[in-house]
Amino acid sequence: MKNLINDKKVFYAGLVYLISIVIFILLRVLWGTGIFDGLDSVLNDFVFATIMQLLVLTAIPIGLWMLLCKQNFKQVKERFFIKKVSFKTVIYSLLIGILTYVLILFVSTFWSFLLQLFGYSSSSSGTTTELPVWLAFLMAVVSTSFLPGFGEEMAHRGLLLGNMRNNGLKRAILLSALMFGLAHLNVAQFGYAFVVGLILGASTMITRSIFPAMIIHATSNFCSLYLSYASAYGWFGGGIMDTMTEFITSNWFAGLLVAFLILLVVLTLLALLISRLFVESKQKKFDTFCKKLYESTKGTEMEKEINFNDKLQLYSLFSQAAAKDLKDKIDRGDIPITHLEREIGDNPLYSMIYSEFDKYQKPKNMDYLFYYIAIFLASVVTLITFIWGIL
Repeated sequence: MKNLINDKKVFYAGLVYLISIVIFILLRVLWGTGIFDGLDSVLNDFVFATIMQLLVLTAIPIGLWMLLCKQNFKQVKERFFIKKVSFKTVIYSLLIGILTYVLILFVSTFWSFLLQLFGYSSSSSGTTTELPVWLAFLMAVVSTSFLPGFGEEMAHRGLLLGNMRNNGLKRAILLSALMFGLAHLNVAQFGYAFVVGLILGASTMITRSIFPAMIIHATSNFCSLYLSYASAYGWFGGGIMDTMTEFITSNWFAGLLVAFLILLVVLTLLALLISRLFVESKQKKFDTFCKKLYESTKGTEMEKEINFNDKLQLYSLFSQAAAKDLKDKIDRGDIPITHLEREIGDNPLYSMIYSEFDKYQKPKNMDYLFYYIAIFLASVVTLITFIWGIL
């Protein structure tokens, strides 16, 4: 087995995820039989989300992974990117979450159009409840915003991305996004969920923390939920989507032009905010670097050569230190130069991120055996929902 597996943590993460996704599918089937239809629909969703997100996608994965890998919770925190972030990072993440929701509207519309070309039509049943509107809304916020933002991120950006990261940045982000999309077990949601998974994966790797992804995920879901309630009950902003839809359908050319401009603005703002996430995540390291540099050069000849009031010069030195750290890892063989050339090219952003990697490990096929099985299983279920929508 030693010769077949290169990284046991990656191998066990795949096994744990497969177990979780099998339980997830079985519970979805059980709920689909209507066994809990006696509950109020909002309460039903709340109980379902609590079990799925806290037990199946959080407690079981973390517990099994700790058991198999013989890790304590401190090691789990490091591996799963459980690390505090600054207040600015929280604000940036909230804004990215709002923009991500707008992006979802475009991607889901395009994805629905493609599915309709094959004769697919989604059937959605409305939610009815006898609970007071305010209580139903608060429970829905927990079950469709907070809990998925926590549980789904623990499973996909924590367990999966956290363990695949040393096998290549692009592979890790793409594979975790694919599995995130398929985990929705619904072809109508797969398209936009995959795109969102890319944003969540990039945010996690840039900040080295799972919390921005959780905030982005929960905020995006909250926007969708709020606007659906706002439209149904006449709350503030409830007519925005109806007004936009009416405008686009009444004048196709002007509507498409406006939609294209909005999409362009959203993508530009997303790029700017994600770059701010990167800058903010490096700020603490930059401040620590400057402090150590000042202490180590105090009273030496080098102190005269460095202007500690010149942020540009200090950041240049900080970048050079990161590059040197990366070079040292290349010289030791921890990160092969051939991999970096293929992975990052001349992109300084990737260089800065990779300078924080301990090492790069080339995976073997057996490392990803359970990932591929999980992808196959979730793909089959997703395909069934597609066929069901055609019939």
